[in-house]
Amino acid sequence: MSAESAEPYPAPEDLANFLLWETVLTQLEDNLEAFLEGQSLAEQANELAAEWEPPAELGPLPEALTQRARLLAKAQARAYAQLRNESRTNRKQSMLIRSVPGPSSSAVYLEVDG
Repeated sequence: MSAESAEPYPAPEDLANFLLWETVLTQLEDNLEAFLEGQSLAEQANELAAEWEPPAELGPLPEALTQRARLLAKAQARAYAQLRNESRTNRKQSMLIRSVPGPSSSAVYLEVDG
């Protein structure tokens, strides 16, 4: 009777894909964490766009990482909703600022003698 394991060792390409997916998920989680820590939006957009690029050789998501990927996707969706709400608030504040009349060019006098 042989003592074979129920699951064979993963093929090297499967292991490489798993490690690549782990790296990608970690990068995305780190980017999300930076967003949640409150850097200015412009700084974040420039840094993230310059630093991260998805690997071209990324294969299918390994089943062992699906739960982690789902949790990350949900966290990203919450961050997106927060960003959208902040953007709406900024637009409303900008409209309020624009509605305030600018300085008047005509002279205004105040009589203090009575």
